[in-house]
Amino acid sequence: MLGFSAEIEYLCTRIMAKRLYTYIIIVAAIVLSITGCTDGKQGMVQSRLPHDTLYTEQKAIAVYGYDPVRALQIVDSAVIVGNMSSWRADKNRARIYSLTRAGERLDSLMHWSPDARFDTARIIGEQLIRHDSIKNSLERQQDVLEILAYVARCQKDTTLWLRRSRQLVEVCRRQGAETEALRGEAEIGAALCYMGQESEGMAMMDRAIGALSDGELKFNELDALVIALKRKAGVMISKGQAAEVLPLARRIVTLLNDYEHHPDKYHDGTYREPPADRREDYIRFYRSQAENFIAAAYTALGQTDDMNATFERLENIIIDAEAREHHARYRALEHQLQRQVAESRSRQMTTIAITAVALLLFTLLFAFYVYAKNRIINMKNRGLVKLIDEAIRYKERYEQLHQLAQAHSTDSNQSVSGIVDLKALSSEALFQYLCNDIREKRLYLDPLFDRQAVCDRYQLTAARVGSAFAQGSDYDSVADFVRDCRLEHACVLLKTTDMKIADVAAASGFSRATTFNHDFKTRYNLTPSEYRRK
Repeated sequence: MLGFSAEIEYLCTRIMAKRLYTYIIIVAAIVLSITGCTDGKQGMVQSRLPHDTLYTEQKAIAVYGYDPVRALQIVDSAVIVGNMSSWRADKNRARIYSLTRAGERLDSLMHWSPDARFDTARIIGEQLIRHDSIKNSLERQQDVLEILAYVARCQKDTTLWLRRSRQLVEVCRRQGAETEALRGEAEIGAALCYMGQESEGMAMMDRAIGALSDGELKFNELDALVIALKRKAGVMISKGQAAEVLPLARRIVTLLNDYEHHPDKYHDGTYREPPADRREDYIRFYRSQAENFIAAAYTALGQTDDMNATFERLENIIIDAEAREHHARYRALEHQLQRQVAESRSRQMTTIAITAVALLLFTLLFAFYVYAKNRIINMKNRGLVKLIDEAIRYKERYEQLHQLAQAHSTDSNQSVSGIVDLKALSSEALFQYLCNDIREKRLYLDPLFDRQAVCDRYQLTAARVGSAFAQGSDYDSVADFVRDCRLEHACVLLKTTDMKIADVAAASGFSRATTFNHDFKTRYNLTPSEYRRK
């Protein structure tokens, strides 16, 4: 019986272990698919197209004027997610370092000395100009040379400014960009004037201004003309020729006023044309420079009234510009706060999702574990019930055969009167007689039936009854024998009737249902309810 039980337990364990491993694999696959779908934005960044994400060149250029640090972060992120190549990222970094209007803030945040960003932009630009991706494209060369020429001019390196401007003009002419070439010639002319070659420099600037003034002006030509006029005005101011500055500066103001009132007339869709929401910034920037030239000219000429009026206009422009700049910075900070809140919410949602998935996985695994354990226990219980039934049937057949043999033996030893002399029987024979009589007459169903009842019924001493059970059987006492008889009777009732457990206990000779449940569990390792279900 023990070998059969162990075999059942081993088979059940193997079957349920295989099922449990299968369930775990299925659940793990489900969880991985869930986490793959809920990992959120971070898991999908690599598959996004440039226009679906914040990390693009357009987004960086849109904010670099007021928030260069954020623009640099966008460029770095764009490289990481694959939206921008390394050389294009360097080009944008050079542009951000050189052209941002928040230069002092950038130097401070980077812990640089003042204007150190220009050195960084120049180093990056000089590395780029030797890069194969730049050398193989005239348009890209133009972009990098414009940055290098601008940086050289800001750093007052006139020789380098002249050299880079000449390279720029050559590249523009090679690709047929005449307007850009004229813009570069104006830069060359200004550089030559600052280097002492005034006649040649003035001639180049006048030629560029004249060529740009011919024909209908579109924005690209308008912008180049404003730059050329500004360069010439700057040279005139430096040379003390204040009277010649006024018409140049006034012409810049006239062009800007016309552009302000008729922007559609100048629209050409070039990359230099500012979007509608930044058009006022463009006009205000160049208008303030023109008014500065006018104020300086009036100051040099001693025209106080005109100078004061110009300063008043300039003050209004500056106040308006500062207000717009503060507003732009406020919007940049607001966007930064919104971005931080969104990132925090995203991290929080990711943490919640991971926690939920982990809890789900743990719950499913625990549920499968409980289910598997219950299945194993149920299969073991069914095996135990089968063993109990077989043992009871075997015991019944054994007792029937033993009763027949005992009856034959008793008949041969009976006296003529037919009465058995119990005192003359051996301990084993006495036990068998008592066992047969008690089972046949179901004396054990009486809750009060115990060793004293046996002594009284068969006129035997307690010592004689105890010796018969202790030496003539496998039972230690009468109580153990009576309990087994009652439990075997209860098994029959549990299988063949619908009686309640308490009623089965009473009908089997137990005085209390709790005692019955305890004895049944101890004897069969099953509760009466489990036995009935199996």
